[in-house]
Amino acid sequence: MKFATLASASLGALCASSVVAAIDPLTIKGSKWFNSKTGEQFYFKGIAYQPRTGLSGNPDPLADMVGCKRDVAVFKDLGINSIRVYDVDYTKSHDECMKLLEDAGIYLLLDMPSPQYSINRAEPHWDHDTMSHWQAKVDAFAKYPNLVAWIAGNEVANDVETTPSAAFVKAAIRDMKAYLKTKKLTTPVGYADNDDPKIRMNLINFFNCGDEGSRADFYGINTYRWCGDETNFKTSGYEDITKNMTSYTIPSLLTEYGCNLVRPRTFSEVKSLYGTDMGNIFSGGILYEYTEEDNEYGVVKVSFGDSKVEKNSDYDNFKKVLAAVKPQGVKMDSYKASGKDSVCPAASNVWHVKSDVLPPTPSQARCQCMIDSLGCTFKSDKLSTDEGKLVGEVVGNICGATSCDEISVDTAKGMYGDFSACSSLQRSAWAVNKNYENQNGAVCEAGDVETKTVSSPKQDDIKECLNKKDDNGTAGKPSDSSSGSTQDDDKNSSSGSNSKDEDSSDENDSNENDSDDSGSDEDIDEDSDTSSGASAVTAQLSAAVAAALLLAF
Repeated sequence: MKFATLASASLGALCASSVVAAIDPLTIKGSKWFNSKTGEQFYFKGIAYQPRTGLSGNPDPLADMVGCKRDVAVFKDLGINSIRVYDVDYTKSHDECMKLLEDAGIYLLLDMPSPQYSINRAEPHWDHDTMSHWQAKVDAFAKYPNLVAWIAGNEVANDVETTPSAAFVKAAIRDMKAYLKTKKLTTPVGYADNDDPKIRMNLINFFNCGDEGSRADFYGINTYRWCGDETNFKTSGYEDITKNMTSYTIPSLLTEYGCNLVRPRTFSEVKSLYGTDMGNIFSGGILYEYTEEDNEYGVVKVSFGDSKVEKNSDYDNFKKVLAAVKPQGVKMDSYKASGKDSVCPAASNVWHVKSDVLPPTPSQARCQCMIDSLGCTFKSDKLSTDEGKLVGEVVGNICGATSCDEISVDTAKGMYGDFSACSSLQRSAWAVNKNYENQNGAVCEAGDVETKTVSSPKQDDIKECLNKKDDNGTAGKPSDSSSGSTQDDDKNSSSGSNSKDEDSSDENDSNENDSDDSGSDEDIDEDSDTSSGASAVTAQLSAAVAAALLLAF
């Protein structure tokens, strides 16, 4: 049974503050959320909030006070109790806006990734740079009592070929939960999938299997199946989505919904979501989205720096249906959690992950120690785009002639090299040095990229680097994090299946630029097909390093 108070500030910060929070803390018990003060079951009646009109780049709506004051008033009129925000600039102040939201009784679900620091679905990697930025975001928002949840990934694995990325997202959940624990924080960390019929049950089971430290605390589904009044609970596939989560042991909610193929939208799915069809299983949902952008999902039109709000018919319709639903939940004291944790899916032709082994926790100290042990390395710690291309080719050739297991990854086999969580440049330097050692120190080179020899490396024995602490302060060799038994280990268990075989990707692609975490990552790792052998691993390593260096430099 899981029963944790979702405090958003450390005990020390709470004791130091004399300000009483204007919003009640929420609690997870089993598969439901509760108001910890009243004991009432809590349902998210939320909306996605990332205004972009009038701005270039990725705006931070919680640091824009013109927009925040304008929109909080609208939120109260609309009747929502929560918002989901995908991207913020953690270096800015959010005190004023977060206080306005708190006073309005509005909770925040915040995505950990940003476009630059996220896990790339095509070439997934989890390293110090990405983790440190996520940690900084946690530090910036930990003090706000209305921060109710973190989302560690949004639609990262979205088809069979990108399933390796799920291993890195789960490793990120493990490491960020551990980081929160060091800060005496219990804010839950979850994941949001894209409802792909070929991989959804594997994802659902994967993120709720294994030890509690690596499992998601809640699970979100982004779905755009229910389109117009001609659709209903059964024909939309919502019935199947609900069946999939019936025995789930952590909370589930719709982290995005609201098909726009038929407009104006009437949101007939809201009655099912908060009623008898789904209300006993799901904890509500987040409508996509607040502002009308190029993808045409908004309920209002606004522009940066302008206090004017133009509501459309979707706004009136959503306000009406939201006010009409009165979900009848259970009392926390009388609720008894049931069910058992999911069985990890076994690696297969549609699931390219050995689910009971996760990538290592990043370690800046370990990677720097490795660099300090090299007798041949790059002259510069920054490379140009052209140099990145050259290094990618060089590393591919080196790893075609010698083993590069220490910097390689094969998620389907559960193989993660000791230095696979280092940056692209660091892994490339390791490979260049390996080639140097294979030639008994005869040639230190990386094509046309300048290198240097180090006659007396700071670190004598690279093996000692494995004992360095990781970025959460744990010392010792990079461990293969156990994520529990797989289906192969438990023949009496099943991951389940869907009776529906329809995809919602057509609708979901419309909002990909705003909520998709598959974008550029400074450092990207390789994954391999277990049936393709060492040559494929080598080819993918070369491509991955080249791509990563292109992105990083």
